[in-house]
Amino acid sequence: MKGLRLKLAPILLSGLFVTGCQTVPVVPHALNCDVSPELLAGRCATPGPVTSDTTYAALVGIMQEDRQALRECSNAADALRDAIKRCNQAALEYNRKIDAINKTD
Repeated sequence: MKGLRLKLAPILLSGLFVTGCQTVPVVPHALNCDVSPELLAGRCATPGPVTSDTTYAALVGIMQEDRQALRECSNAADALRDAIKRCNQAALEYNRKIDAINKTD
């Protein structure tokens, strides 16, 4: 048994020496795309109802409310689009880091 240990000791020490000299890269945490829950839960407003007995003044009011709702919906869509662009950029950068880590082997 002691002879076996003496034979294996140089092999184990050389293996430890070779692997101990390598640096092991640490992979960064996964991505987390920051989008507010309110923005994700938001819905565009439906157009106001126009009936056959709607007056012209009421129709103008409904149109103004619809245009305001359309502006708000457009702003929310722009914010979501910007968040997706930022997330895609972060994913691209993350993938570049992973590729760089993989090339070091």
